[in-house]
Amino acid sequence: MDALQLRNFKDFLLLYNQISETCFKTCANTFLSREITSNEDLCVNNCAQKYIHANHKIMEVFMEVQPLMMHKRIEEINTAQTTLEEQNQQIKLEENPQ
Repeated sequence: MDALQLRNFKDFLLLYNQISETCFKTCANTFLSREITSNEDLCVNNCAQKYIHANHKIMEVFMEVQPLMMHKRIEEINTAQTTLEEQNQQIKLEENPQ
């Protein structure tokens, strides 16, 4: 398993555990029975669906914004590189005046 697959698997497990913990805390009200009540079942289904839907929306926004952020970052790096090159040229001119 390569590093990217391992990271994706860890992210999936983290999300699964967050959903499980959040929905359990929200929906498991009573421990009087070993069986899941219909209300608990409905609550867990609704909770998980909301969590998954919210995650999908966040990912949609991220996929829209991420290329813009990358483009801006590349521009910042290029600007910084140009500035450094100009500074290096200035230093060379000052060290070797002709």
